Amino acid sequence: MNFAVIIVAGGVGKRFGSKEPKQFLLLNKKKMFEWSIIAFKKVKTCKQIILVVPEYKLKEIQKYKKIYEIDIVSGGKERYNSVQNGLKYVKNNIDIVAIHDAARPLITENIINEVLKSAIKYDCAISASMARDTIKFSKNGKNILKSIDRNNIWQAQTPQMFKTKILKKVYSKKISENITDDAQLVERLGKKVMLVDGGYENFKVTQPVDFMLAKYILKNRDSAE
Repeated sequence: MNFAVIIVAGGVGKRFGSKEPKQFLLLNKKKMFEWSIIAFKKVKTCKQIILVVPEYKLKEIQKYKKIYEIDIVSGGKERYNSVQNGLKYVKNNIDIVAIHDAARPLITENIINEVLKSAIKYDCAISASMARDTIKFSKNGKNILKSIDRNNIWQAQTPQMFKTKILKKVYSKKISENITDDAQLVERLGKKVMLVDGGYENFKVTQPVDFMLAKYILKNRDSAE
């Protein structure tokens, strides 16, 4: 089955604290978003890569279209708007669409293939990791209401992969602003979404400490190859 990936790089990264959105910062001599492109390019059945960037970045990022043979489109106000824009450019011969955050530069060919296998078999699958810490529930952020069994808690990652028809269907409907990932939309259809253990290295770069850790891991990967 042929699949396409929409790499979402449209966020502003307020929590990171830099003037430049984190996904466009240099991470070990490459822009952060490039690492995701490189990983997906290694998978033979990935027939299309769509990079979604803020409109003001379109001109600056155009050079990567030729370098990597990808499509580059402008994003929207919210993450789901960016995914919607990317979906418009998915080719007709694509069976499965993957959504991936550009802020997860440590994605590997192996994780991509494992999520893809599950999506082919079950229609919908996401990369995720089991919670490692004890989970506490609080409504006000001050006192604990209850402890939650961490053995039942999974933290969603990307890529998230879905049969093309399913993803286009959920994105054709009205979407509320509290949606934080694509699996939520599919879950609302009553579809089962399978979990694939992506490990703990496939984390999202949110804080400066995440950026430093990503640099260290990538450097060690290079030296090991």
